[in-house]
Amino acid sequence: MTTRFLVLSLLATTALGSTLALPTMAQVPPAITDTLLPVPPQPQPTQLDAVTTAATRTKRPIDEVTSTVSIITNEDIDRDNMQDMRDLVRNEPGVSVGTQNARGGFTNFVIRGIGGNRVVVMSDGVRVPDYPGSNAGSPTGYTRDFVDLESVKQVEIVRGPASALYGSDALGGVVAYTTKDPIDFLVPGGKNYYASIKGAYSGYDNSFAETFTGAYRAGNVEVLGLYTRRDGGAMQPAFSDLATNPTTWGENNFLGKLVFRPTENDTIRLVGEYYQNTQNTEVLSNVGNFPSLFAKVYDEWGRDTTQRSRISAQWVHDAPVGFIDRIDFLAYFTQLIQQQDTMTLRGAANSVIPSNYRFASYWFTQNIYGSELQLNTNAKILNLSNYFTYGLSFMYTTTSRPRNRTQVSLSTGIGTQTSGGETFPNKNFPDTNTVQVGAYVQDEINAGRLTATPAVRVDYYGLTPNPDADFWRSSGAVELLPTASNYWSASPKLGLLYRFTDDYSGFFQYARGFRAPPYDNANFAFNNVASFYQILPNANLKPETSDGFEIGVRGKYKEGSSWQLAAFYNLYNNFIDVVQVGTIGPVIQYQYINLSNVTIWGFEARGELRIRPEWAVLGYFAYAHGYDTQTGLPVDSVDPWKASARLRYGYQQGFGAQIIGTLVGTHDQVSNPTYFQAPGYFTLDATVGYNFNDRVKINAGAYNITNTKYWNSQDVIGVASTSNQLDRYAQPGRYFGANLTMKW
Repeated sequence: MTTRFLVLSLLATTALGSTLALPTMAQVPPAITDTLLPVPPQPQPTQLDAVTTAATRTKRPIDEVTSTVSIITNEDIDRDNMQDMRDLVRNEPGVSVGTQNARGGFTNFVIRGIGGNRVVVMSDGVRVPDYPGSNAGSPTGYTRDFVDLESVKQVEIVRGPASALYGSDALGGVVAYTTKDPIDFLVPGGKNYYASIKGAYSGYDNSFAETFTGAYRAGNVEVLGLYTRRDGGAMQPAFSDLATNPTTWGENNFLGKLVFRPTENDTIRLVGEYYQNTQNTEVLSNVGNFPSLFAKVYDEWGRDTTQRSRISAQWVHDAPVGFIDRIDFLAYFTQLIQQQDTMTLRGAANSVIPSNYRFASYWFTQNIYGSELQLNTNAKILNLSNYFTYGLSFMYTTTSRPRNRTQVSLSTGIGTQTSGGETFPNKNFPDTNTVQVGAYVQDEINAGRLTATPAVRVDYYGLTPNPDADFWRSSGAVELLPTASNYWSASPKLGLLYRFTDDYSGFFQYARGFRAPPYDNANFAFNNVASFYQILPNANLKPETSDGFEIGVRGKYKEGSSWQLAAFYNLYNNFIDVVQVGTIGPVIQYQYINLSNVTIWGFEARGELRIRPEWAVLGYFAYAHGYDTQTGLPVDSVDPWKASARLRYGYQQGFGAQIIGTLVGTHDQVSNPTYFQAPGYFTLDATVGYNFNDRVKINAGAYNITNTKYWNSQDVIGVASTSNQLDRYAQPGRYFGANLTMKW
């Protein structure tokens, strides 16, 4: 007993003491617990009763955590006809997704103005591979769209810094996918088999999807198999005079699970997942005469292929072992392979006929080997209830970005691998190995109406470049050499929750985030003699950091109504960006450096008014303001204010319907007055659905019923207001969607 008390006291002291000092530097994610402390039953569930795991790594209702969390369920996905990550956050305050309309598809989640690789994305506790941030804005684009929604049971979005539990990259927040499990279809004591077929259509991109699901139980063994096929085309902007880039794409996604319960306290879960997407695009938006590039492009075709695979094994022991009440161990391997092929028919500027063609192939490969050990302990210390969550995480990542290009003369048929000032094959940054090790502890201390949640995580991040001949071919005359880097970081968090009454509560949270300098920024080296510029590596980059403060109040009532109002103030330091650092003769030199400090503040409100058990009014409002503290200029990635309201009927059983109105302000927070400011807009959506005896379920919806021409601000960041391509960035006009599920 004395040993247990000493160990728990040490954990509590570590978690509490960490909030007093704020060091800096590195990362990794951990396994997630299924333990849910008893919660008093609610007569009528509210939005705040939805259970989150990502916020604290323990299952808690939203009204018991000290940050803003959104939960999107499989029922939401079906009801709102969600087909992709853009649909997923269509009605989420403070969260958005950008689209690359020319080629490349969706980018990544942007949470309160912070996106890209500064947001952690996970699937079943396993990191989803990232993508080189240095590729953003390039012709082949940047994307993190690697998860199919048909395999997803629930999505959680945690807003604000979260490195105390998830390590590096959790500057802006966390998006956590939870995939479907056999138990979701096999009711205990019910049938031992399940099968379903689902078909879906979305007019957004004229896409069709078919999903086949099967589950089976034999004694203490359960299996699940799920396959989805998708086919679609290009999104058609509303009222556009420009020809859309002709696009066809196809997607395959397979999820398999085997769950074995050897004892009533042990669960072993084996998971295999494979995602594949191929997109073919005729890039008409790149066709034209370009005197500054001494070239004329007659036609261009692109083919983008993405493959993501994962295998994982998890063991959960949900019974005491000494002072440990629960053990969760996860081991995994995940891989991303992307190939981007481009063929361009070219000639000299102002030419009449093409003289050559270029065929380019760019690859990106990332392999992640990882393991997570998470432990939980419930204890009484000084007569206070303490629930400890603590653990270790390890992640080893290999990353490579090879590039190749051949230019062939149409008159002679002779090819060359030197074109546009580059010699191929090459690599802009060297193959890189990274090691990330983290240890964390969190204590949920219950003192009557007050719950305090201190936490701290310590991370080590090591980056080792492996330059080869392809890298030296790209770096050319760059004198600075790529170097290994090592970083340590401590990320504290303190959350406070106070229940004024059974109906009302308030919360406060301070959390620190950090992001170690990534593989592509630290050792990016490029020399283009034809265009007279170089990009130099920088071994002295510092980690990016964030300090987030959030305060809010909540209310929930027995008849099912609830609301939340939250205000946040986030400070981001040492953001990494590329700038000009010098010249050598006619050659301009650039380098990634720690440049800007950014402040983003705002407030969000959401609520649900339950008029009757089957009738409800739901709404939200989000406003954020961001600026560079050194220049005073706005932050372009901060979304304009947004408000939405919906009237919903039913959806528990039988018939359901809803109508949704969304109002968005003008995106006038731009860092350059010449940038396009997306105008404000109003849209109206409506959906209907019906469940036939739990055997057949159908949902249908009409979107942008008002046929409004509007732009998503994330899509037009940096686009000039005078651009003749603006129509290509507009969202579609009125369209329809539907899905039908049949179960056996």
